[in-house]
Amino acid sequence: MRYHAGMLKKLTILAVAVALSVHMPGALADAPAGEKKAEPCVSCHRVDNSHGAPMLDGLPAGYLLRQFELFKSGKRFGPAMQVNLNALSTEDLQDIADYFSSRPATRAATKMTADQQAQELGSTVANDLRCAGCHGQDRGTKDVPRIAGQLRNYLALQIAKLQRDSSLHPLMSSSGQPIPQPAIEALATYFGSLEP
Repeated sequence: MRYHAGMLKKLTILAVAVALSVHMPGALADAPAGEKKAEPCVSCHRVDNSHGAPMLDGLPAGYLLRQFELFKSGKRFGPAMQVNLNALSTEDLQDIADYFSSRPATRAATKMTADQQAQELGSTVANDLRCAGCHGQDRGTKDVPRIAGQLRNYLALQIAKLQRDSSLHPLMSSSGQPIPQPAIEALATYFGSLEP
C-alpha cells in the first residue's frame, strides 16, 4: 500500500501524540475538575486550619499521589483520610493531586509567637542535616514535599514519626543519630516560619 506525503505526516503526528500520552503520567489529568473533587479536602487542609493538617497547596503531585496510596492502604495512619480516599478513583486522585500541585504554595496561619532562638537553632540543625538538599528551600523537589510554611506542630510530629518508622522515610531514619526532641522542635519552628 502506498501512502502520500500528507497521510504520512498525519500518521507521524498521531504516533507522536500516542507516545507522549503513554509516557507522560497524568497527561489526561484535569486540575479544574480536581478543584471540585478537592472540596472535602479543604475543610481540614486550609491556611487557617485548627486540625493540624498540612498545607497541600503547591506540593508536588507525585508526592501527593504517593501519600494517597499510603493512606488508602493503611500504611500511613489516618482513619478520616482513609475513609475519604477509599471512595475515589485513580483518576479522581490524579485530578486532586494536580489541582493542589497547580496552586501557589502558602504559609499556614499560626497564633504562635516567633521564637528567634529556636529558629536560629533550627536553621543550624537544618543546615547540618542538609534538609534543603531534598526538600528545597521553598516548594520541595520532585516527589519530596515542601516543609517551609507548614504548621510547626505538624512538622514536629512528622519528624519524630519519620525517625521511628524507617519504612516511611528510609533516608531520614538511617541518616545517623536520632534527632533529640529539642532539635526537632527547633527544626519545626524554623521551617514553619519560612515563607514557601
